[in-house]
Amino acid sequence: MFTPTILDEFRHFSYTKLTKNIIYLDPSPKLKALGDLIAGNSRYWTQEFSFLQIPQSSRFFKSITQEQHENIANNLPKLGELKNRKFDLIIFESIFTCALPLMDYLGIETFALAQSIAFESTSLRSLGEPVMPSHVPDLLSHSSDRMTLYERFLNVITQFLMTQYNFSPDFYISYDDPNKRIIPALELPKTSFVFTNSNPYLDFPRATISKNIPIGGITVNLQTLKSGKLPEEWDQILNIRNKTLLIAFGSVLLSKDMPFDYKVSLARAMKQFPDVTFLWKYEDDDTDSFAKGIENIHFTKWLPQREILADPRLSAFMTHGGLGSINEVSYMGKPTVMCPLMSDQMRAAKMLARHNGTVEISKYDLQNPEIVEEAFRKVLYDESYTIAAKQLSEKLEFQPTKPKDLFLKHVEFAARFGKLPSLDPYSRQMSFIEYFLIDIASITLFCASLMCLSVYFVAKSVLRSFWSKSKME
Repeated sequence: MFTPTILDEFRHFSYTKLTKNIIYLDPSPKLKALGDLIAGNSRYWTQEFSFLQIPQSSRFFKSITQEQHENIANNLPKLGELKNRKFDLIIFESIFTCALPLMDYLGIETFALAQSIAFESTSLRSLGEPVMPSHVPDLLSHSSDRMTLYERFLNVITQFLMTQYNFSPDFYISYDDPNKRIIPALELPKTSFVFTNSNPYLDFPRATISKNIPIGGITVNLQTLKSGKLPEEWDQILNIRNKTLLIAFGSVLLSKDMPFDYKVSLARAMKQFPDVTFLWKYEDDDTDSFAKGIENIHFTKWLPQREILADPRLSAFMTHGGLGSINEVSYMGKPTVMCPLMSDQMRAAKMLARHNGTVEISKYDLQNPEIVEEAFRKVLYDESYTIAAKQLSEKLEFQPTKPKDLFLKHVEFAARFGKLPSLDPYSRQMSFIEYFLIDIASITLFCASLMCLSVYFVAKSVLRSFWSKSKME
């Protein structure tokens, strides 16, 4: 495994238990500075994240991928071991196209793309997948699949901007040949498969192509989690009261960085439920400033989220709507208070809410303790939310083919057979006019117009003749 690092906190991070041979590449000073900007997103607790951020995000990610390309170029001697292994297949995140010149350098012919997001129209459209903004919300959409006229308009604008502002450079210079350009727009469609962090039993339904393999929930092992035992500390916390609600806003936007009035409001809402333990992932020690004397809140800087979600004593979960958390809580069957903060979390919140086990609130609602209290009350005491969440959990547990099996079988298939041009839809070669049958519609309209005109002139001639004859009589 090759792990070129961007965020400093993930340097020498062990991603898997079984993979022992891992080659790490530390970030360059410039790349580390860019990574620090990713970690500094606390402004989105109060700032809106919409399609207006697309141009800026495009420039930012282009800088990251270009700098990672340069960083790899400056460390090619360290990759000699990789080159000698003669790999059959390389898998990389579709947004980090700097893997393409690395693939060329290592002599790897076959590749597969992976996406940590559920849906991103630009890359999927480039593979030939039909993308319909009329009913499929895009990455940054705030809507569900049932959109108003205004929401459909915004969805179209979002997809247009995502297409115009690419998130990777237009080309890279080959490591072996300085005169050779590697163009992502031409290379990416040659992928054997694209693995998306989506699950058809959870996500919005849409048309896909054979190359698109949905593996959302691949990291959730229900049997292991349900049979596991929590450490004593967490076991005791879950035994304090009959109901426990977990609050965690992820690892990018931290609870400690939310506005102070949000913290006060959340604490006041929790105080109204003395029979409920609130387990809050909070990354600082200043809790007395807003929650002093409230005995039913347990603060912790870290917690085993998946294991706690799997415990039957947990009653509900409040989350920011990251796809990792959504996949986990969906498999575990817990009712959810969804409070999306940025990026694709708005889409993800709508995606889960359509299954009726979720109460969605805005991040701006966090300053209103009455709204927060009402959301808590619904997921804690309205059984309909628990029933709906468990029904979704059962569907995911008994889905015909598990995400892990889908991934392994398709990776083995790609490694054996290489590139799969037979899966490349011809629609990619069609013009806009051909694809949307505008030529057929135009011919049909012309023929219909010609027929109408013919009928008009014939009728006019007949009526004129009849009128003349009547006049003579």
